[in-house]
Amino acid sequence: MNVIALSKVLPHLVYPLTIAVGLGLIALLFLVLRKPATAGVTLLLLIATLGVAGNPRVANYLVTDIERTYPPLSPENTPPAEAIVMLAGVVGLPAPPRVSTDLTAAADRILHAARLYRAAKAPIIIVAGGNIFPQPGVKPETYYVAQLLQEWGVPKHAILTEDNSRNTYQNALESKQILEERDIGKILLVTSALHMPRALAVFQSLGIDAIPAVTDIIIAKYDLPDTRPAVLDWLPNVQSLLLTTLAIRERLGMWAYRWLGWIKPAT
Repeated sequence: MNVIALSKVLPHLVYPLTIAVGLGLIALLFLVLRKPATAGVTLLLLIATLGVAGNPRVANYLVTDIERTYPPLSPENTPPAEAIVMLAGVVGLPAPPRVSTDLTAAADRILHAARLYRAAKAPIIIVAGGNIFPQPGVKPETYYVAQLLQEWGVPKHAILTEDNSRNTYQNALESKQILEERDIGKILLVTSALHMPRALAVFQSLGIDAIPAVTDIIIAKYDLPDTRPAVLDWLPNVQSLLLTTLAIRERLGMWAYRWLGWIKPAT
């Protein structure tokens, strides 16, 4: 198993759902060994794991704590740069039964990059990121993202793509090569708010002058009277479990990138 595959598999070992499944298997083992008290304690730990990780307030706090690191700016208020670098991982590839490209939740990155371009904040968009794993019969994701950018008003001559990178660190390495070849200095880095702290740290650690241009914000606070039953803020649900998992993934990614030396301490 290569490094990329390991980086995608290993984090699952500490995700709440995986831990809960593991606790369930341990509880079953204790029951087989006729240790019902220990099995009961293990089952309580399982329930607590899912209950806490799936709690909306816990999930919202964990995600918001990361997302608020860099405040969003409208395209009009975003400072200008020499290029826009948009990180991929934003579309469902047109593999059967799909007949065309699907947009994922992170597809806001494409729209935000197009809006920045139309606001004349940079003359080119660099789309960084190939398919993480080989996908027979489909082109690299950047090909489809470039098509969408053109549909949304960005001319073909203003779009550059790199499809060699398979993680955030490689995104930055491959982008740096393009930037150096074209003598480009300052960039606008477009990625999801939850992903921005790690992505920006990697780009800056490689000496790239990057301005965060966040989008795809998950947690929004509506300045309106909340008419929902208060109990819904405490009842565990699948969406909150997912959000907690995403927050854990980003925290793990930040730690791993520092350990690998891909993110250097700020000076």
